[in-house]
Amino acid sequence: MKEIILKSKKVVFDKLQGRHLSKFKGSGLDFKELREYIYGEDTKKIDWKISAKFQKPYVKEFEEEREINIIIAVLGSGSIHFGTKRLKSEFISEIVGILGYSGVKYSDKVSLHIIADKIYSFKPTKQIKMIPYFIEKVYKFDYLGKDYEFDFISYLNKYKKSLLFLIGDFYKHPPIKKLKHETFVIWVRDKFEENPSSLGEIDLIDPVTLNKKHTFFEKETLNKYKKEIKALDKEFINYLKKEKIKFTKIYTDEEAYIKLAELVK
Repeated sequence: MKEIILKSKKVVFDKLQGRHLSKFKGSGLDFKELREYIYGEDTKKIDWKISAKFQKPYVKEFEEEREINIIIAVLGSGSIHFGTKRLKSEFISEIVGILGYSGVKYSDKVSLHIIADKIYSFKPTKQIKMIPYFIEKVYKFDYLGKDYEFDFISYLNKYKKSLLFLIGDFYKHPPIKKLKHETFVIWVRDKFEENPSSLGEIDLIDPVTLNKKHTFFEKETLNKYKKEIKALDKEFINYLKKEKIKFTKIYTDEEAYIKLAELVK
């Protein structure tokens, strides 16, 4: 876990230097009023288009940049306790670290929610020392035997409009369009889930129900499984595109920060 903390911190304060992952699209200074230019002011403040219209110099005044509230929500079903090279849950804890460090670096308020058999919420913070705590909570959480319901939508909507990062493997498709927040979907998968090789005769344990099943994975069974996964994922992609929800899919063997930077640019 210490390695994840150090890596996510290094990414934000080194590789992502000058890039603000938590910035709202189109955010900045809020327009306050239009007034006449006062002699002696910086001429760079003059709005020349409006000044030409009124035949005298005008300046736009702005409010100070607003504080951004960032919500990180992890959809904690038992299925994220899986991975061939690393567990999806471990990888997600690194993503939480990158997002958390990026937020507090720019004095934004960051909160964490793990959505599973119930919603585990952790106090919002602007302190850098709290991000390792968030990482630890996600890393050490016991996901096996747990799953989430879609009532988390109404729960998150109780918070004032924020920048929301919704993280999970999305084998279930929540009605994301009902969220009032500016939402970014971070879709985490292990490549083996989508393209498994022949496994032969094995015992499987359902990560949600914990039921055991003895199965023989022959070629026909694998092809059927791959087809179903592809169709399920296509349905989700079409939904996200239709609702204009920004998303990225990150595999556990990829560098998370590259995809995250692309997601919010």
